[in-house]
Amino acid sequence: TMWRRQHGIADDEVVVSFVSRLVWEKGLDVYADVIERLEAQDIPHRSLIVGDGPVRDTLEARLRRTIFTGHLSGNDLTRAYASSDVFLFPSDTETFGNVTLEAMASGVPTICADATGSNALVENDTTGILAPAGDVDAFFDAVKHLVTDAPQRARMGRAAREAARRYDWETVLSHMDRYYDEILRPAAFSGDGASVPEPTL
Repeated sequence: TMWRRQHGIADDEVVVSFVSRLVWEKGLDVYADVIERLEAQDIPHRSLIVGDGPVRDTLEARLRRTIFTGHLSGNDLTRAYASSDVFLFPSDTETFGNVTLEAMASGVPTICADATGSNALVENDTTGILAPAGDVDAFFDAVKHLVTDAPQRARMGRAAREAARRYDWETVLSHMDRYYDEILRPAAFSGDGASVPEPTL
């Protein structure tokens, strides 16, 4: 695509992307370790980091072959996702993985930490791969597998896009409504048989 060419990425290169604020809590140490291992083993790929933050300078010094776009939004962000082939997001501090869902909606297989915010979105070995949080070996193996297996990338990408369609706002809000019902009305009666009044919202 034009966006890839503008960033010096060849059509046949496999792009391993990360999108988020550039802080260590997002798992950037794991991302950097994985990219360095791919480079050390001469596994063909391109690495792409979208976002800005306090550790950008440190990362740029460490990952000299990586493309850093800075903060993107709107169509530019959409093109960055769509220009990726594998989304690597090792963060284990998310409440809801917005960037993971955005990558899935773009048809990109996702490799994420098996932690809150990602494991509710990623179906392991179907829409992506879940790795134990902080386990660089597991993340590297997953990335190497997808970078070198184009048919599997394509299958997972299609499954990811299909799964992301289930997360339209109507679906998300209906889930939230059900969660609130469960929290606010755990039982119709208390243990002694007395009626429990419904809470007012």
